Amino acid sequence: MQYGRTMTAAFVLTIIGFVLCSSGFAEENKDFIPGEDSGFYYTIKKGDTLWDLSHKFYNSQWDWPGLWEMNQNIKNPHWIYPGKKIQIFLKENAAAKPAVAKIEEVKKDIPPEKIIPSFSFSEMEKIGFVKKTAEQPLGSVAKDQDNKIMMSSNDIIYIKPSGKGTLVPGKLYHVFSTSLIEKKTSDQTYTGVKHLIRAQIRILEHKVTYVTAKVVKAYRDIREGDMIMEYNRWEPVLTVDETPPPINGKILCSEDESLMINDNRIAFIDIGNTHVKPGQIYSVMRIIKTVDNNLFPKDKKDLVKFDNIKAGKLIVLHTEDISSTVMILSSKYEISPDDIVN
Repeated sequence: MQYGRTMTAAFVLTIIGFVLCSSGFAEENKDFIPGEDSGFYYTIKKGDTLWDLSHKFYNSQWDWPGLWEMNQNIKNPHWIYPGKKIQIFLKENAAAKPAVAKIEEVKKDIPPEKIIPSFSFSEMEKIGFVKKTAEQPLGSVAKDQDNKIMMSSNDIIYIKPSGKGTLVPGKLYHVFSTSLIEKKTSDQTYTGVKHLIRAQIRILEHKVTYVTAKVVKAYRDIREGDMIMEYNRWEPVLTVDETPPPINGKILCSEDESLMINDNRIAFIDIGNTHVKPGQIYSVMRIIKTVDNNLFPKDKKDLVKFDNIKAGKLIVLHTEDISSTVMILSSKYEISPDDIVN
């Protein structure tokens, strides 16, 4: 009897241990998946420590607790494994702080290694873009099967083909709408067509005069008259370049036409693929207008001209002929259309 009880207890303890180890193992191996998670990440190499990576990324080894806190899958900061991906954060001036703990002495007399982080954006498939001319539609939304005015995910919709391409059953396409952008400056006028991605659809079948499709993902409301184009999903993982050649660009507008553009919002700039490429990071500068009132003479040479102030940072996600789609990474001040990008 005693033997039986002992074996039962041992079995129970074994099961509990297995469950605990299994849950710990799963949590330990939870990884940051590029293309599915958004943010900056770095692949650990042999010999890396959080102490060293903090020094390399932020010029301060004392910022390693921030890296550890951001990556909760790292249970022991003394042990990080080559091949694993960790999330990182970018900040401008990492001031040195008193040591909380010390993982390893900073290696001396070794020139700092240049490490290049990557940026992953999981929603690359739905970002809009601005082109000189509008995309030629393959068709347009005629109506919803249930006569809804605004269509959404899982709805069945009817499409009228344009005759300018083929809608293939089983294939994914994008629903989009367009609007004209016209910006006048002192010496020129910028004109482009903004394409707003509204949904992802899958073609079901061809009928005599129309095509049926299912809305797989609706990013925005779909309305009658919205157009169909090829499904585009640009590379979701970008190599980051924090020191690209300077440009002289401007914010055209935000994707959703907000007058104030905050962190993580999508916007467009008036510089295209001949000058910028995806992954490059630029500063956004706010123009402080020259004072012109009764307190100052009207002669321009006597007016007070203020320096522009740094309002934030952005990263280029996609480029077209006359514009680029960007994301605002950080903003000290509200960013607005016509702010300078350089």
